[in-house]
Amino acid sequence: MAENQKPVKAPAKKPAAKQQKKNQKSFRSASFALILAALVLAIAIPLNLLASRLNIVWDMTPSNMYELTDTTKEYLRNLDKTVDFYFLMDMDVLSTDTESMALYRSLREYEACDKINFIDFEPDSDPDLVKKLQEDGGFKLSSGDMVVCCEERYKRIPANTMYKDSYTTNDDGQRIRDAAFFSGENYITGAIDSVVTGRDTVIYFITGHGEKTIAADYTKLQENLNNRNYAAEPLDLSMNESVPDNAAILIFAAPQKDITNDELRKLNAYLDQGGNICFWMSPNEEKIRYKNIESMLESFGLAMDYDIVAETDKSLHIDGDPYTFRCNVVRSEDEVDLTSEIADAVDAGIVPFMSNTRSFYQLLGSSGTADNTVTSGSLLQTVSTSYDALGNPIATAVGEICGGDSPSAQNIEGQVLDLAMYAESVRRNNAKIMVMGNAEFIDDTNVQQDYMIIPVNLTLSVFSWMYDSDLDMDMGIEDKERGLDSLRLNSEQEANTTNILFVVVPFCMALVGAGVWLKRRYS
Repeated sequence: MAENQKPVKAPAKKPAAKQQKKNQKSFRSASFALILAALVLAIAIPLNLLASRLNIVWDMTPSNMYELTDTTKEYLRNLDKTVDFYFLMDMDVLSTDTESMALYRSLREYEACDKINFIDFEPDSDPDLVKKLQEDGGFKLSSGDMVVCCEERYKRIPANTMYKDSYTTNDDGQRIRDAAFFSGENYITGAIDSVVTGRDTVIYFITGHGEKTIAADYTKLQENLNNRNYAAEPLDLSMNESVPDNAAILIFAAPQKDITNDELRKLNAYLDQGGNICFWMSPNEEKIRYKNIESMLESFGLAMDYDIVAETDKSLHIDGDPYTFRCNVVRSEDEVDLTSEIADAVDAGIVPFMSNTRSFYQLLGSSGTADNTVTSGSLLQTVSTSYDALGNPIATAVGEICGGDSPSAQNIEGQVLDLAMYAESVRRNNAKIMVMGNAEFIDDTNVQQDYMIIPVNLTLSVFSWMYDSDLDMDMGIEDKERGLDSLRLNSEQEANTTNILFVVVPFCMALVGAGVWLKRRYS
């Protein structure tokens, strides 16, 4: 080796103690992470199992959809009578339907109340119980319906009232659901309160003037009304100081004579408070006038003819019976809304008929008067077959004189005749009147006839328009909106920007994080 050459030094090695210390630090960090993860699992798993076993749910929705409101909770805490609550569905089956989770959670809370005797069952598994409930309550039941009972008072809560949807129409004319609401709590709590307090929505059938009666003529209608949460009872006005406070609707079914002046006073007082009256005025051959009834109709801009309508076109009436004939349902923006049943029936080609009916007409100036306090219109009319030179419809049905007195009664020819009409008076607290030229169309003999389907359903829809029976089960609990999250993108550029923000950026951040972790791991 050369004299001036220096020996090459070997690379310095890290002290063993320093390397050992680093390894111990890494071990402690890894051990801490593992212990922390084990603790999280040790706490989270038992908590989830405990919450599942105890049926605990945390409602994180803005509207608290999955728990009862304070109004219902307070009501149930103060409930002092036992209520039998029948749910015609297995709760285990309902729990599997994610769309019905709000109903499921609510029913579980009702069930937890000490005063609620909750019974859920499938209708097919216990037909005897279904039959008993139907007979006791006087209504028909189907799967998903609910029945609450207290002290032999029954209320049916239809399954289709639990949820409400609202829709908008897009540029292509398609209906799009833009909001969904759970409304069941309001009706369930209201129904419970109704049977506990004994509140009823009563439709009174007036007696004392030769009218048709519930017991003799309208037993099937009574069942139908019960199914819609109305009670039907007779009422003799002469035996009462006033119309009962619980009167939702009054019905005059083919009175054979006029009401008295005292009864007129009571009825006008009822109307002034926003009352509702149906006049089913079948033709009457007696030479009498319904002067007091006419005065009530006149205040609503309506009048009736003393006639019986006959159809002269043989193609429009039943063979050999010109008094049973085809008619038309009147549709306009101002009229009482047709129910889906009626619209579907008309669209399906079911033809409405009327039989042995009188006609009505609108008094000149009654609609669109200066104060605009009365709105009136037609519901059923005779069929128009042609038009005159001025474009007015011409009908072949005629109104033949029937009863009344000779100065007022006259034959009516050539014009479309109104067979059923409605009116509403803003001045009288939105009191409502409905007139029908026949009272037999909905009695036990005719209510199930195919050709009477539309007049019957039209009348039931008028009842709902006059007084919705659900009002008596309204506890003022607001519907709870279900969140329907959506994202509307107006352009391709906006869509690309959204993809970058929600897909590309998080992915890049994940890569950077992984790189940092690897660098630290092997440094």
